[in-house]
Amino acid sequence: MQIPPKVSEGLSKSLHVGSGRAAHALATLRNMLFAGIVVAIPIVVTIWVINLAYNTIAGISRPFLTRVGIDFPGISFVITLLLLLLLGFMATNVLGRRVLEMTEQFLLRVPLVATIYGSVKQIIESIKRFGGGANFKRVVYVEYPVASHYMLGFVTGRHYSKEDGRDVTTVFLPTAPNPMTGFVLIVDTDKVLESNLTLEEATKMILTAGLVGPAHTKPNLSDTQ
Repeated sequence: MQIPPKVSEGLSKSLHVGSGRAAHALATLRNMLFAGIVVAIPIVVTIWVINLAYNTIAGISRPFLTRVGIDFPGISFVITLLLLLLLGFMATNVLGRRVLEMTEQFLLRVPLVATIYGSVKQIIESIKRFGGGANFKRVVYVEYPVASHYMLGFVTGRHYSKEDGRDVTTVFLPTAPNPMTGFVLIVDTDKVLESNLTLEEATKMILTAGLVGPAHTKPNLSDTQ
C-alpha cells in the first residue's frame, strides 16, 4: 500500500521533531550530570579527608583501648587528641622540652629507629621552614621541559655550585593536580623567572590543573577569548 505524499511528509516531520526533542533531553541530562559531578567532587573530597583524618587520629589509641576493654564511640579520637595536646604542652615549656630532647637522643641511638625517626623529623622541619623564610614563599617560572614552555615552581634554596662556583637556585616543581609530588631542579639563578603570583594563587592553579587562574589578569583578556 502506497502512503500518500502528505502523510509521508507529516510522518517525516514528526520523526524529526521527536528526534530533536530526544537529543535536547539527552543534552540537558548530560549537562545536569556534569553540573552534579562538579558540585559533588569538593563535597566528597572534603568528607573523605575528614574521615581519613578522624580514622588516623582515632587509630593511634584504638588498639590500646580495645585491649583494656574501652571501646566507646569516639573515645579513641578524644584520647588521641588529648595525648597530642599533652605533647604540645610539653614542647612549649622548658621542662617538657628537656624530656622530649632526652627521648629524642635515645631514639637516635637505636640503629633502625634512628634512620626512620631522623628522616621523618627532617621532612617535618623542612615543611615548617617552608612557610618561614622569604625564600620559601617565592613562586617562579622555570623554562622546562623545552624552550618557550614554562612550569610553575617554588624556590626552596639557593647556593653556589662546588664544581664551577655558579650561583644556582633549587626549585621544587610540583605536579598537577597533586602538589605533594614533583621533582627538584637545580637551575642557574639568572634562568629563574620571578612571578607575581602568590603562593596561594600558584597552589590553586596546580590543584585545578590551571582551571582557576590568578585574579590579576588583563582587563581585556576575556574579551579576546
